[in-house]
Amino acid sequence: MTGLRFLLAAVVLAGHVLTLGRFYEDQAVYEAADVSAMASAAAVSSFFLLSGFVLAWNASPADTALRFWRRRLVKIFPNHVVTWSLMMGLLMATGTAASLPVPDPGLGQAVRNLLLVHAWVPDMADFSSVNPVTWSISCEAFFYALFPLLIRPVRAIPARLIRPAIALMAALVLAMPMVAMAVTDEAAPGSWPTLSTERWWLIYFFPPVRLLEFVLGLVLARAVQLDRWPALRPHWPLLALAGVFAARPVLPEEFLWGAATCLPVAVLIPALATRDVQGRGSLLGRRGLVPLGEASFALYMVHFPLLYAIRVTLDRRTFDTVTATALTVGVSVLCVAVSLLLWRGVEVPMMRRFARPGGSSVPAARPAPEDRAASLRQQDPAP
Repeated sequence: MTGLRFLLAAVVLAGHVLTLGRFYEDQAVYEAADVSAMASAAAVSSFFLLSGFVLAWNASPADTALRFWRRRLVKIFPNHVVTWSLMMGLLMATGTAASLPVPDPGLGQAVRNLLLVHAWVPDMADFSSVNPVTWSISCEAFFYALFPLLIRPVRAIPARLIRPAIALMAALVLAMPMVAMAVTDEAAPGSWPTLSTERWWLIYFFPPVRLLEFVLGLVLARAVQLDRWPALRPHWPLLALAGVFAARPVLPEEFLWGAATCLPVAVLIPALATRDVQGRGSLLGRRGLVPLGEASFALYMVHFPLLYAIRVTLDRRTFDTVTATALTVGVSVLCVAVSLLLWRGVEVPMMRRFARPGGSSVPAARPAPEDRAASLRQQDPAP
């Protein structure tokens, strides 16, 4: 699972460096890479599913809400403050956000972003403010706030009802784009995205809608713990995911922002978890991927400020294909390197010092006695 976290963060990184970096003078590259928006949306949806799955798997009945909230706060807020400060400094220094699609934030927007409540506002100036990727962390903060209340009814789901519960949550995820289509207006012709701001926000950014994926992750973890998940090889959901991407030209735009890819990923995550439980593992479990996976949250948070700084430095210059490709690879490697520094220099020390009262450690959480005895490695569900 740790390796999967890095893979998902790398998908977002690649999509942003390619499409927002705008290093290529050949515009055909961007037309060919248009699928990267769907891939990035799929990666974010996977993070929400994985977050719910890992938190439910590691939840201990002995844990308290205050201890849980403390750990989550210490996990996400230091990196957020560092990257928020970096991005605010860049915006104030450059005086413009024209090089990348970042609205110049007002005081209220900057404060809402810092407090991670900006995804609740249906205005691009808010949900894309400062460090734009933090809208998903705003959603995660909402999930964390509700988790102590959600895990109890999820634990109470009897084995005979676990599959109907999964089907219900999956149906709700698929229904939300249709609900949004019914209650919001169409976009103006020729606009990007091809959805109106209200519809895009409701489908993609609104925390209660994305909560459905998180809860689906909770229920999937319960199914694996109760041994109610079929033994599937990971290549089957991967083939299904490839099929969804192949069908992209005929799918409604509303389904391309997570709903279409959610179900294959919802099958893939418990399939990988089952392999871990059985000790079989996968290529994602290779030792070299572990520190990259641990630093995936830092990578997710820091890559946009770095990309913004590089784009401002280059102004609007573009390059031939060979040079632009080398620049794209170099920027990606730089982002990974800086994320490792942020992880080791900020995230790890803060977690060690403040995640537990008095800096003490507690025993690793285990599934309840009636659940499977085997346990996944202790994972952190943040991106």
